[in-house]
Amino acid sequence: AAADPVSMVPGSLERGSWCNEHTIHERLDIIEEKVIKTVEHLESEVKSLLNIISETVSNIPTVPETALTDMFDGQY
Repeated sequence: AAADPVSMVPGSLERGSWCNEHTIHERLDIIEEKVIKTVEHLESEVKSLLNIISETVSNIPTVPETALTDMFDGQY
């Protein structure tokens, strides 16, 4: 309790704790929403880049009897 400045104010323990908890939850909700939107945006960007890479790879002319390299084989 000594580390919590709100609880040190006489008469404000219950209300202060509730307000702090409410404020924290509101901020966490905002952060969660921003994280979800960012992840959705990044997923969209990655899908778009993978489509571009896939189309580019499929359009590369190959020389007969040349070994093809699979760029999606997991070896970077």
